[in-house]
Amino acid sequence: MTIVRRGVLIGLVAALLGGARVSAQVTVALAGGPVAFATPSGTDFATGSIAATNTVTFTVNQTGGGANVQHTANVAIHANAATLGGGKAIGDLQWSSANNPGVWNSISTTDALIESRPMKKNSLNDPWTETVSFRMLLHWASDAPATYGVGITFTLTVTTP
Repeated sequence: MTIVRRGVLIGLVAALLGGARVSAQVTVALAGGPVAFATPSGTDFATGSIAATNTVTFTVNQTGGGANVQHTANVAIHANAATLGGGKAIGDLQWSSANNPGVWNSISTTDALIESRPMKKNSLNDPWTETVSFRMLLHWASDAPATYGVGITFTLTVTTP
């Protein structure tokens, strides 16, 4: 059985939607948003990117169900629009997880797996936490002065054998 819960990053809270009732209840909580960037400098353009001023941390926690049943919790990320606005490509926004630092992934409108862990209530990986960093790729020739933005969705999928 698979349960999917989506958390849309809005300020510092996650809105959990949908999901059928099963013997295990697993939640994802988000902290640290919204993600912001300083105004880029000439040095930032020369290096080709600018780091966000903050990160997003999520915590996955099993709060119900049996303690001896193993589940697999997967957390994925995607953008809610195909562009950042102002002619800026969505792929210019990149993310990296703390468990895989320095590996940057361009965000898209399709879920990309951040991390997957087996879980057992109150023991194996319960709860577990991950931090996601963001950066924006910069282009001298095509980045017009503008305010860019996009909604980001973190998706928790729980599979029980």
